[in-house]
Amino acid sequence: MDKPVDVSGDVRSRSTRVPAMVLTDDRLRPGAVALNVTLGALVQVLALSTWYATAAVAPQLARHWNLDSGEVSWLTSCVLLGFAAGALGLGLLRVADRVRPGVLLPLGSLIAAACTALPAVLPLGFASTLALRVLTGIALAAVYPPGMKAVASWTLARRGSAVALVVASLTLGSALPHALRTLPLPGWRSVLLISAVAATLAAGLATTTRTGPHTSETDTLRIGAAWQLFRNRRQRLVTLAYLGHMWEVYGLWTWSVALLAALPGSGGPVLGVPGWGPFLLIGVAGAIGCFGAGCAADRWGRVRVTTVVVTISACCCLLAPALPLLPDIVTAVMLIVWGASVIGDSPMYSALLADSSDPTAVGTALTVQMALGYSLAAVPVLLLPHLAASVGWPWALLSLAPGPLASALSLRRLQRLDRTS
Repeated sequence: MDKPVDVSGDVRSRSTRVPAMVLTDDRLRPGAVALNVTLGALVQVLALSTWYATAAVAPQLARHWNLDSGEVSWLTSCVLLGFAAGALGLGLLRVADRVRPGVLLPLGSLIAAACTALPAVLPLGFASTLALRVLTGIALAAVYPPGMKAVASWTLARRGSAVALVVASLTLGSALPHALRTLPLPGWRSVLLISAVAATLAAGLATTTRTGPHTSETDTLRIGAAWQLFRNRRQRLVTLAYLGHMWEVYGLWTWSVALLAALPGSGGPVLGVPGWGPFLLIGVAGAIGCFGAGCAADRWGRVRVTTVVVTISACCCLLAPALPLLPDIVTAVMLIVWGASVIGDSPMYSALLADSSDPTAVGTALTVQMALGYSLAAVPVLLLPHLAASVGWPWALLSLAPGPLASALSLRRLQRLDRTS
């Protein structure tokens, strides 16, 4: 039998187990794709609510521990760095390709739930809470990339929209604590506990998660598989575009509360109900942007749509210093467009990478890509409050613009590569 060849032209190892036949979407049991994709999305919404649990109540925690803005930024940065470390470890060991998602996702969700609940039930200090936030990020690395792989494995024809639904779920889950803090709850501990309960529910649902027919699992440990991102030109361009995207997205998400507070009317009236601005900007607009871009990409091409979306995001970023000068309605529209476009391109990088990867190394490719991206994302999260102290938040966010601009450039190169190959 001839060796199967992947899209990059590289020959796969004979030790890799590749299915003899790959089913097309229409040959799967009716409803199987929709059921498994929906289940995967719901798990992400519930589990990822632990991501921004402490960031959503940062003002209360700042008063509780007498923190400045630089120290507050570590509540999010520690999750990012923990996620990056966890994703790198999982990627190098190929855990996402060797362990069933029905085992990996519940374990990660339960650990994230425990780490989020502990500061609410024990008299822990700031340093102990930061350590738990690192562990939360490590645990979520066992939830998000493997969950992405599991969903992507159920469809080829609609992979863009399926992966987009998972990222939309991430945006809703990440924004959920911002919605919780607007409710008449007894205090910040309640937000952490509700997020922990949500992640525990995610663990129960995730036990039924399984991999679809459009990828393969392996019991072979090949450390070299992780370096395919750097050896293969197409994967390298996709990853560079993803890194530019990550430079921008978490900087805006983390400091959206501060940005809205710096706008006329304290940001509340700009996006409707006071206090709901971050949820609308991150969750609602982000989810719409993800799913809309995913559906458009399945119809008009992933690279083309991703280029358009990231260019819109770059334009919004460049216009950020003008936000305080615009009428409220214009500001609201621009923020919604920015919230939709800043994350709308994210699913496409995962879909493009999955399309370019060996079926037995999709999980590895996704986790390594995310490890690099989340490591980079921690940098602007930490730097922005110091920059904002000098020039204000609208001007500080201008420093995020090089990210989406670099993404657009990498995607243009990818388009040229596709035309010549």
